[in-house]
Amino acid sequence: MTGTDSPLPAAPAPARPLAVILHSRQPLTTDIATVFPAEEWDTMVLTDAEDDAVLREDAPGRAPRVRRVPRTAWAEAIRDGAGTRPVEIVTNDEYCLISCAELRREFGLAARHPDRPEHYIDKVLMKARLDAAGVRVPRFLPLPDGEPGAAYEAVVARLGLPVVAKPRREANSRGVSILRTEAELRGWLAQHQGEPGWQVEEYLDGTFHHVNSVVTGGTTTPVQTGSYLGPLLDLPSGRRLGGWTVPDDSTLARRAQDLNVAVVAALGGEGAFVVHTEFAVDAKDELVVVEVAARAPGALVSELARLHAGVNLEEVNLALQAGLPVPEPEPTGVQAAWVWVPVMPGERYRGTPPMRSERRVHVRKAAQETHTGTSGALGVSALLWSTDPSALAADVDVAATAEWCGA
Repeated sequence: MTGTDSPLPAAPAPARPLAVILHSRQPLTTDIATVFPAEEWDTMVLTDAEDDAVLREDAPGRAPRVRRVPRTAWAEAIRDGAGTRPVEIVTNDEYCLISCAELRREFGLAARHPDRPEHYIDKVLMKARLDAAGVRVPRFLPLPDGEPGAAYEAVVARLGLPVVAKPRREANSRGVSILRTEAELRGWLAQHQGEPGWQVEEYLDGTFHHVNSVVTGGTTTPVQTGSYLGPLLDLPSGRRLGGWTVPDDSTLARRAQDLNVAVVAALGGEGAFVVHTEFAVDAKDELVVVEVAARAPGALVSELARLHAGVNLEEVNLALQAGLPVPEPEPTGVQAAWVWVPVMPGERYRGTPPMRSERRVHVRKAAQETHTGTSGALGVSALLWSTDPSALAADVDVAATAEWCGA
């Protein structure tokens, strides 16, 4: 360079690719910057919810950029946001899985959802395929669309009482009812006369559990197995929800992971995703599949996996869809648990009971002041962990019974 030469202008920095996270009803529970760092990605949450929060109240990190547009305009919104930049489209919302797969196809992105996502969404298709593959499922009966009121005799003849009524396509126990008597069944059928998309199944009397794995190209890698306090129902009526991890070398964990391999084989294992299977152990010691989801689980189960196996399942699920590397799950020696405590009308949070385990307690807005609703709401969320399984078990008992909230 001579004294009269000028330096060449610096090349412009390449534009950051755009990560679009689809949302409709299931809020994000993790910091999306962990998956898509701000220095490497531009991010946008695209939602068709009019005013629902896209982040759960206790989710870490900064609130993401959100665009609220009808689902029919999602493709246009993605094109407007991405311009000429590369784009990835991901979701952990069950109500967006099919749309996400379709949009990825439209934008020429690799298919990473299950080849037939409806096998993991439609409970009737799900159970029919599992049953055909020899996987035990509850006995079930699809109700005729628009005419459930006429199905009383068929339900009782096939399933008896009690029964569980469920929508064919819902998540997070939405719309689930336990019908124990003839009057309750007749009332429920009459109430839903004219409605499509319902099914009923046998009531399972046993213990309830879940098993989580990572699926990549048909290979199922175990992450964790857990047990629930009970059915994930009735928090508005005062039931506490929760669960805990079980040791990976336990008989239950080994049987559960074998079950998940069979589940994925029956429902489809192409792609790259997290599979979450909920099952019961009945009086005959059979494992009975209740629900399967091709996404990370809700509540604090993804956080349990981070503590127990070193991977947050929601972060893994989002990263897999975007083709990003994910760590291998590795046992940490930590057992973990979660408990959700409802706050009832007229109550508020009164304090955390003494426990030996490490913990993270989040008092929800509903419990920070006297709850004025007409039914119970989620008041306190507790995450517990310990390397001492007996200490954790004792603390789960405390968390499940102590008086966190009161008048």
